[in-house]
Amino acid sequence: MTNPLLSLISASVLFAFSPISHAKIIIGSSIGQTFSQRMETQELQKVEVKNASHLNISVEKSIPNAKYGVFYSNMSTHLKNIPNKKADFNYLLFQSAIDVPLGQDISGYFGAQIGVNNIKPNWLESDTYFATGLYGGVEYHLSKATRFSFETRWLTTIVDNNSKIKCEAENKAEDDNCLWHFNGDLLNQFQTSLGFSYRF
Repeated sequence: MTNPLLSLISASVLFAFSPISHAKIIIGSSIGQTFSQRMETQELQKVEVKNASHLNISVEKSIPNAKYGVFYSNMSTHLKNIPNKKADFNYLLFQSAIDVPLGQDISGYFGAQIGVNNIKPNWLESDTYFATGLYGGVEYHLSKATRFSFETRWLTTIVDNNSKIKCEAENKAEDDNCLWHFNGDLLNQFQTSLGFSYRF
């Protein structure tokens, strides 16, 4: 996936012209903090991704009591205790959620998502992995068209570089390839975000 943002735009155009009557388009954006769990390489090295801020963009369709669409998230960070080893994380996911009224001008939502995570380390070639997750949040209705939200997400990526990267150095702790040498390990990340959306 060389250009996730281009794919997001293309997908949003398809959603905009899909034949669902009375559906509204929702454009949303949010910022927040991503928290990453530790992983373990095949050589039993501990790899920790430093917690960092993220930017999220979504394009969805609202239908009665639900919504669905595409979600893009970007985070730039580095390996904990190794500042020169940087990595960009780019999620592109299809998501759907149910809407739950909670009171006057307040609603909640809960959903699931599935897609890919393109990870770009600065010491290796980028690679794209299968990703999925769950999310939920609360929205305050500023008007019929605008909403303010607080949201949490759990995102998990199956990281498997075994087919592309070799780790053959005698001193594996000093080999850059060995820092990202996984075989089906899970990268779990948790996001908390504040967001704003507009419906038309």
